[in-house]
Amino acid sequence: MKIAIIGAGPRGILVTSALLNQYKQKTDQKDPLTIKIYDPYGAGGRVWRTDQWNGLVMNSPADQVTLFTDKTVTLSSKVYDGPSLFEWLRSDAANKFLTNNGFDSEMIEKAKTIAPNDYAPRVLYGGYIKWFYQELTRQIPHNAEVEIIKSQIISLGTEQGDQVNVVTSDNEEIFDRVVMALGQQDNYLNDEEQKLASYAEEHDLKYLQPTHPGDVNLDDLPAGEPILIRGLSLSFLDYASELTLGRGGQYFKNDDGTLFYQPSGREPKIIAGSGHGVPYYPKPVSEKRYGEMIKPVFLTEENIQKNLEGGKLPFEKFIDLVRLDFQFYYYTLLLNDKYPFEIITEFKQKFIEADDKQAVIDSYHFKEEELFDWDYILDPFKDVKVVSTTDYQNIVVNWLNNIVEDAMKGSKTGPLTSTLELFRDFAPTLRKLVAQNVFSSDEYAKDFRGQFIRDRNFLAVGGPAFRSAQLSALIRAGIVTVMAPGMQVKAEDGWFVAGSPKRNTDTFKSSVLIEARVPKADIEITANPLLEDLKQNGMIREYKVKVRDEDEGLAAVDVNPESDQLLTSNGVQESSIYIWGVPLDGMRLATTASPRPGTNDPNLQTADKLAADVLGLKSADGVLMM
Repeated sequence: MKIAIIGAGPRGILVTSALLNQYKQKTDQKDPLTIKIYDPYGAGGRVWRTDQWNGLVMNSPADQVTLFTDKTVTLSSKVYDGPSLFEWLRSDAANKFLTNNGFDSEMIEKAKTIAPNDYAPRVLYGGYIKWFYQELTRQIPHNAEVEIIKSQIISLGTEQGDQVNVVTSDNEEIFDRVVMALGQQDNYLNDEEQKLASYAEEHDLKYLQPTHPGDVNLDDLPAGEPILIRGLSLSFLDYASELTLGRGGQYFKNDDGTLFYQPSGREPKIIAGSGHGVPYYPKPVSEKRYGEMIKPVFLTEENIQKNLEGGKLPFEKFIDLVRLDFQFYYYTLLLNDKYPFEIITEFKQKFIEADDKQAVIDSYHFKEEELFDWDYILDPFKDVKVVSTTDYQNIVVNWLNNIVEDAMKGSKTGPLTSTLELFRDFAPTLRKLVAQNVFSSDEYAKDFRGQFIRDRNFLAVGGPAFRSAQLSALIRAGIVTVMAPGMQVKAEDGWFVAGSPKRNTDTFKSSVLIEARVPKADIEITANPLLEDLKQNGMIREYKVKVRDEDEGLAAVDVNPESDQLLTSNGVQESSIYIWGVPLDGMRLATTASPRPGTNDPNLQTADKLAADVLGLKSADGVLMM
């Protein structure tokens, strides 16, 4: 059998591993197996390139990332066990691989000393992926061959007998099966972005559109000059780091443990903002061990079944259960952190059993600033109406310092940030709810995919705590200025001009505007040539749900949810073409998450199931597809 894998990032390599494992363990290996992996960037793909700036880090602790299966994973093949990213980085095998493959001395030393809860540089994860692929090829079974081809697939076409013609810019070849394992893709600019890009071209300005920060060359941005950055999430932290640490700046510790920033003199003046006006919450320092995840106490299968109405879970009931879990965990940690004489088991029992949960909370007489208030957590500066930019810096710095202090206590200790990490720990439950279609189409599209996912991203998909500590130092050093909420950008008088007109009259102008966000997966506006070709030829369609009796698209590629085989524009299943990962965001949840060891990770489950299906073998039951 000949199989084409499109994409050599983690998912492409994982499905290759699963195919080889299935072939070796579950077939007689008489029929030859040929696997060709297509990716212009080679093993690791675009995001994990090993030639990007060393200072860009992952967003998961090193001991919570793996490419190997373990005994917790629902598999139909045998476990292919091996080291987590952390374990590999500290090994002699990693030292030898990194040295032999030209990694610089800084990264080799970083690998030797990395701690389990450190956030590894992205280039080192890229090295791990390359080493993993090397190990696969070293252990390749009899009668099988694997090859990576550094080419971009531009077209697929079905042939007689369900075979697939795979076309690159300079070649084409027939395959029996194709698995598309695409990562994040660039999109075409929307109307506003296109107007800004055109204005930049006409007036000799620089407009950096939404993309991966690791792909952007910032070398020609002048020192000391103002630049505008729109967005305050992960991409903003990447850009801010590259324009400061990447230009020779350094951080030092004050006596109170906070950081101060020593400029190199080569930094620009960064003016950053967003509609929300608040940097994303940081991740707490990880204290969790192998496979450790907090399980819901209220968002349980039993409670979900109790609250079904006509077979559907009302979104309001879902939110109530989520908030109960968050309150329960938060106040448990708060008592442990600040009220050592209270009996925590007593609080837990009271809270679980009480009909009036708020009465239990009130009985402990917590300070007002300690109360778990959803409205203020989602909008910390909701009461800040009119404020000067100067005064706003003090507000943001105080908030950052407080939230960093909580995050530095650890992911099982800091009451607030540990609680917000429940979004990550509850991912299996949330994925199961999506897979079981428990929400009405209307509430899924508007409330769950809309507000809930936006809130989750703001609260739980921020950067490591040390990045927020660094941001506080950059603001205090005058290198970064955060605009008040409601940032608006215009192009006028030969400049990009930004302001927050609902909060103050301050304006900022610059010849540079950076859009600090990664393009979301959206089949309607994707600039990926293969997805465009498939769309134009009717071989893929957008996943849609009924909202008030009308079809509403959710930007994802539509597939058979049981097998991830493509559905054409006419709803016909393409039996030989599979797709998984990021392009399915909209019908799946958290499609960019890295595989986590010891947790029955859905990436690892999906790779095994796809491999079995592709080879015509029996797959495992009860797989949670990613």
